Amino acid sequence: MSAIVVGRIGEYLAAAVLEMYQYQTVICQQAGFDIIASRGQKMWRCQVKASTYHTYHPDKLQWHFGVGGNKRIPTISDYDFAACVSIPHRRVFFLPIENITLKTMSRKGDFFDDPKLESTTLHETMEILNERTT
Repeated sequence: MSAIVVGRIGEYLAAAVLEMYQYQTVICQQAGFDIIASRGQKMWRCQVKASTYHTYHPDKLQWHFGVGGNKRIPTISDYDFAACVSIPHRRVFFLPIENITLKTMSRKGDFFDDPKLESTTLHETMEILNERTT
């Protein structure tokens, strides 16, 4: 699959998970974020990062967060949270921008075996985002 196809699949999977947890979503082609998620009067910008296995790392998934020409770590001015998608597992884990401290993050495939991964990481992420606005 091309990077464009992987990215598009990731956007739809992330939006579907958010919708399953009663967030309204709009997939948008904005520079810097891919989805606007909302619930009630609150709105957040979500950057989707999707990954598949690579031949040289058959059990490793990677997500690249670097922003801009010099690839800096993103900040709250870029987006509010990230949705890291494993295409092979069809599963997402969420991170608030405050928890993104590396330009590249990797996980082994078994990280996605937890059936509560999506609900747990989304809940934790939204707790942090809601604390930010109170």
